[in-house]
Amino acid sequence: MDTTNHDRHSLFLLLSLITFLLVSTFVKEHHVLGDSILVLSLYVTLVAGTLELSQKRNLRLPAAFLAGISMLLMLVHFFRPVPMILVANWLFLAVFLGFVSVALFSYLGQPGSVTRGRIYGLVNLYLLLGLFYFALFNLIQTVQPGSFRETGLPASDGISRHSLLYLSLVTLTTLGYGDVLPVSHAARMVAVLEAVTGVLYIAITVARLVAAYASAVEK
Repeated sequence: MDTTNHDRHSLFLLLSLITFLLVSTFVKEHHVLGDSILVLSLYVTLVAGTLELSQKRNLRLPAAFLAGISMLLMLVHFFRPVPMILVANWLFLAVFLGFVSVALFSYLGQPGSVTRGRIYGLVNLYLLLGLFYFALFNLIQTVQPGSFRETGLPASDGISRHSLLYLSLVTLTTLGYGDVLPVSHAARMVAVLEAVTGVLYIAITVARLVAAYASAVEK
């Protein structure tokens, strides 16, 4: 594997993830310009995730296929906001993010020194997990409206994508402020799984990195 290219792809993915988080914070929802910027930012993230796996031959085509389907569904929904298309969009986005997350997790366990690429990979994996559960939250909310509720707002107002992204990140980090709440059984179960993922992430990834480094030193 070309280490230099891999480090660049990892950095590109990290920057795209941070950009998406920032963009989703400031753009207005249900606004043509805001939605366009958000979709474009997510497109860049999908491309960056695909490039991250481009040097792994057995993962290259599946990643490109899932990213392509997800991008197509986002584009179709942008011009024709049909609920079924939105469901498929969140489903394929979640599958793609989960696929990339599993691939990155396996890479972190390979023998070798702790390079910049691996550090980028650690951060990327953590943020990707947050986006993965964000996509699942949106999928649940689309299939079963009212699965989430924001305190201080009427239930009839629904919940914004920003609030679901916020919920995903505070759940992953186990902060749990309690201002955005999962209400349905499915939403609560997925929120619990994300909290467990956040707790186990640190222990498992650090252990894998230490084991990989120790194996490389022994050789």
